[in-house]
Amino acid sequence: MSRLNIDGLAKGIIAGDIPSISRGISIVEDHSQNYASSELMKKIYDRTGRIHIIGVTGPPGVGKSSLIGMLAAEMSKRKQKTSIIAVDASSPFTGGTLLGNRIRMQDSINQNSIFMRSLASRGFKGGLSSAALSTIKILDAAGYESVIVETVGSGQADIDIMKIAHTILVLHAPGLGDIVQSIKAGIMEIGDLFVVNKIDRQEAFLAIKDIEDSLAMLPSGTWTKKVIGVNSLTGEHVGELMDEITRHREYYFKNRPDDEGIREMSIYIEDEMRRIINERSRQKGDLHREMKKLMSRGIDPFNGALKIVDKIIGTEV
Repeated sequence: MSRLNIDGLAKGIIAGDIPSISRGISIVEDHSQNYASSELMKKIYDRTGRIHIIGVTGPPGVGKSSLIGMLAAEMSKRKQKTSIIAVDASSPFTGGTLLGNRIRMQDSINQNSIFMRSLASRGFKGGLSSAALSTIKILDAAGYESVIVETVGSGQADIDIMKIAHTILVLHAPGLGDIVQSIKAGIMEIGDLFVVNKIDRQEAFLAIKDIEDSLAMLPSGTWTKKVIGVNSLTGEHVGELMDEITRHREYYFKNRPDDEGIREMSIYIEDEMRRIINERSRQKGDLHREMKKLMSRGIDPFNGALKIVDKIIGTEV
């Protein structure tokens, strides 16, 4: 894409033009268009920094997509310009998405004219897509006030959302096993609000109590973490949850951390290093063959990996 086209695309995004927004997201998703992505980010960067990023995480099956549809509808009622990014697990064979988040949110999206984009994780760890941050920047520049980011939902490992989100909702549901076991590692520290879905179930009260007891054991901070029970199918207590999200938004922007830009840059560095390694490994031949050769020489997997990375990057590790 020429410089002139990038200029026009950036202007379209800033004007809130949906085809321009969609085209911009397609560019930042495509690693073969790295130069175009770089130029686009330069053009829109000074129009960013105002969007509220709401991360929704939790194990599969708790109703994340249904709740997000309800939340987005509630935001629309409150006249907030809202968008959704749903990060789906991707196939290890084709790279395509495996889940159908768009289907579960479709009614809310159609009724409330909400912009929604699904992104494939493409093997990116931590439940996020490598293009998620750039997509958020595009939506920010386009004038969206809020974006809800749904992660893949891989349980305790699904904590990379903390690197980009301002308000993190950790979602649980009764009847999915030991609730304390599911929240004990990592997730407790990253959550700002804890949501127990399916409160019509008998075990919901016990689930809320378990989470509250676990939160009571954490060091107290300036923000008091709350547990809210909802029903994502009927919308029960979703308005109360939205009130708490709004309260945390005000808290976050009043106490905005100084290292926000550094955290964002670290995401791009990790992604760029991953891209370089993948690209150079293809250029230097069959990686699988190289690994087999090292193993046949009796080199252990750890030191074999160091040798391969050294060969690909060309720098002593």
